[in-house]
Amino acid sequence: MSNTDVKRSGLMENWPTLAVAALGAFLVIMDVTVVAVALPSIERDLNSSFAELQWIINAYNIAYTSVLVAVGALADRIGRRRTMVTGLALFGVMSLVVGLANSPTALIWGRLAQGLSASAMLILGVALISHAFQGADRAKAFAFWGVSIGVAAAFGPMIGGVLVDFLSWRWIFLINIPLVAILIALCYWRVEESLDPNPGKFDWPGIASFTAAFALLSFAVIEGGELGWNSTPIVSSFIASAALFLLFVWIGLSSKNPAFDLGLFRIPTFTGAQLLCMLSSVTFWVMLVYLPLYFQVMRGMSPWAAGLMLLPLTVPLLLLAPLGAKLAAPSSLGVRGLMILGCLLPAIGFVWLAVAPPESIALWVVAFLIIGIGTGLINGELANVATAVVPPERAGLASGINITFRHGSFTLAISLVGAILLASVTAQLAAAPVAAALSDLPRTANLIALGDFSSAVSGAPAGAQEALTQFGRASFENAFSLIMGIVALLAVLAVICAVFMIRRSDLPAAEPVTSSS
Repeated sequence: MSNTDVKRSGLMENWPTLAVAALGAFLVIMDVTVVAVALPSIERDLNSSFAELQWIINAYNIAYTSVLVAVGALADRIGRRRTMVTGLALFGVMSLVVGLANSPTALIWGRLAQGLSASAMLILGVALISHAFQGADRAKAFAFWGVSIGVAAAFGPMIGGVLVDFLSWRWIFLINIPLVAILIALCYWRVEESLDPNPGKFDWPGIASFTAAFALLSFAVIEGGELGWNSTPIVSSFIASAALFLLFVWIGLSSKNPAFDLGLFRIPTFTGAQLLCMLSSVTFWVMLVYLPLYFQVMRGMSPWAAGLMLLPLTVPLLLLAPLGAKLAAPSSLGVRGLMILGCLLPAIGFVWLAVAPPESIALWVVAFLIIGIGTGLINGELANVATAVVPPERAGLASGINITFRHGSFTLAISLVGAILLASVTAQLAAAPVAAALSDLPRTANLIALGDFSSAVSGAPAGAQEALTQFGRASFENAFSLIMGIVALLAVLAVICAVFMIRRSDLPAAEPVTSSS
């Protein structure tokens, strides 16, 4: 089959390419959302520390975020189908490794390798669709690709809860293996090989400095609570990360072909779109990770029920993108008006939960719907705005920056929220009368932050166990309230950012930008 034949074929004629791209992206995102509801089970089974649980999530996120651009450039040179098949195969093998892991260390290293392979599955799906389809078929293919990501975000927690409740946490990883095998078969059957005949020089120094800086910063944030924020490894990591980020900026400003064109940030709306993506990641998306822990610990829900509680947050992501595109029309709200509305609704919901957290589950659902509707309206349009305000020849670079901002901020925010949760519990425990009876205060605080109250209490002297039981639940709830307050403030900041940073003058005359994800 020639390249021309592939490009002129419709969606049905070339459905294998669309299936590989869409289902590959589905697996990548599901392996982010599905893990959240399994964390308590993993902690009990593998005796994981709080920092280890953060690494189980973040090793995956750091890996695929850091190398997205590099993997795309490599695929342009050696072949996109070949790189996709390699990524799928590695993803399947590492899913087996992490599914059979018998220690937190093995699980973390497996997740790291799984994340490296996930980068190929995510970014090459875009390349395969761009190569295989044209015109209206390409728009439809990207819409389907975006829906697959929405489905993974919407139903990942519930799928994880079902697997954990009825099988084991291991099956959230093992289920990937047969799906990956099917996608590899489809690649060899009908996906056309493609590459860039003139890829040009690639900014390897820029990618290397950014990846190293991001990894060191993530290490410092995740391990700071365990090793101490003023310890030599943590301080050294922060300093080295800052130096490498400055080197990255210098390379970006001096290179003719930078991996990240920093000049794009001179466009206010482009910068505003990145800030809104970042704030969405550190509010909405991070809470998808920590809310299941809250509902299991404080409300006594099963993993399945905790995942079910997130549906009012996630289902609007799947359903409301078309409505968001219509509201972005000049005859309706326009892009700027849509962004303000889409940020205002989550701010209302998060402020409600922070100021007056409801006792009734029904009211939690209402608050979640308000947050989910706002996020669902703008989630796809944010990516489109980020590319629409730059010159067409720089749309690829703009997309890469946008993806990195979204997923990089999500990764760091998971670590920061975890650090705040642990620091708050530790501070409360140190100030409590029961602290004098504890032989290992840091370990007890760690267990409380994990929600493992029974283990925290069993390690305390008999005379202190009743007081520690009452303290444990209260301190966890106080710490979670602090996190919700911070999230609410950041959600309000997003509204301010939308008002002042999204400018009609930067947008193309033909508003709106058609939503494709």
